[in-house]
Amino acid sequence: MNRPAFTLCLCPDSALLRDRIDALIDTRFESRSAPSRPAGEEKPHTGAPPPSSPIWQRLVFWADESLTPSFWEHLTLQGLFAVPKALILRNAQAMPADSLKQLSAVLVSMAESPGLIWPLICFELGFDKGKAKVPAHIPRLPFWQTAEQKGWIEEIPGLTGQTMPAYIRASAARHGIAATPGEIQNLARSLPPDASLVNTELAKLALSVDEKGRLPADALNLIHHCREVGIFELMRIMQQGENAPDAWRRILEDRLSGENMVFACVAILLREARALWQILAGQEPYLPPQAAMQKKAAARRLGFAGVARLWEISLMADKGIKTGERNPDQALEMLAADLFRLFAAGPDRAR
Repeated sequence: MNRPAFTLCLCPDSALLRDRIDALIDTRFESRSAPSRPAGEEKPHTGAPPPSSPIWQRLVFWADESLTPSFWEHLTLQGLFAVPKALILRNAQAMPADSLKQLSAVLVSMAESPGLIWPLICFELGFDKGKAKVPAHIPRLPFWQTAEQKGWIEEIPGLTGQTMPAYIRASAARHGIAATPGEIQNLARSLPPDASLVNTELAKLALSVDEKGRLPADALNLIHHCREVGIFELMRIMQQGENAPDAWRRILEDRLSGENMVFACVAILLREARALWQILAGQEPYLPPQAAMQKKAAARRLGFAGVARLWEISLMADKGIKTGERNPDQALEMLAADLFRLFAAGPDRAR
C-alpha cells in the first residue's frame, strides 16, 4: 500500500477538508464496494460521497467532544475481520494536552509499519500568509516531527478573494450552471469564503437555470445569506455606543429574507458565542485576523455570564419561530432588542 502511516490535515474549511480527504483516499486505493456505516458513538460522514466508493471504511470522531474508548480501540486494535479503516479525527487542535500526547505516542509507533488503520488527523485552523496557525505546543510533539520529516502533512488553505472565482467556476460546473465570467465575479463578491455555503447557494441556483444551464437575470436575488461581517458590524456598533438601530436597519435592508435570515443569523451568533467562550476559557479558536482583536474585546466585555446570555437569546429566537410563538419579523425584532440590552449591560448585568 503506497500511503502514509498517518496523515495530518490542516484546513480551516470543512468542505475543502472533506474534498481533500476524499481525494487522498480515492487516489491511493482501488474502489470496489461502498463503505459500511460505523455503528456506535461515531458521527457519520455527512458530506457528499466521492465519485467512487473506496473499499476502506470511514469512521469519523470529533476531538472537541469527549473521545470515547471506541476511538482508541479502532486506532489500536485491528479487529477480527481485518477491515481497512480510514480513521478521521476532526478538530484535533481541541484535544487536551494529555490526550494529544497519548495520540502522538500511538501514531509514532505506527510510523514504520502502516497497517489496516489509516489515521487522518484534522487540525481545523486558520491560515496566515499561506501557513496554518498551529498552537506552539503541537509541533513540538513527536508525531508532528515525524509527519514533517516524511511529508505526511496536507495543508489546505481556505478560500480567499483570489481563489473564490476559480472555486465558484468549478462548483458551478458540477451543478450544471453555465455561469458567465461576470456572473462568477458577482457571485464571488456576494458570497463569503466558505466552501460549504458556496456549494449550498449554487445548488439552489441550479434549480433556476434554463435548458442550457444559464442563470436568470435576477440570480443574485435568489441568494439568501446573512453576511458574517454584518453581524460583527452590529456588535462593534453596539459595543461602541453608536447608532445601533440605524446599523441594524441597514443590515436588514441589505439581506432581508424573512425566516431564512433569522436562522442564518442565529447560527452565526451561536458559533460566535462558542468562540467567545473558548477565548474566555483560555483556548485558541480560529479567529480571522481582521476580527481577532474585536472578538477578544467582546469576550472580555461580556464575560462568561454575557456569553451564556448570548446563547440564550439566540436559541430563544430560533425556538420562537419553530414553535409558532413568534413570526420571523417578531423574532428578529426581539433578537435585536436583546442584543442591544446585552451589549449595553456588560458582564455584571448580562441578565
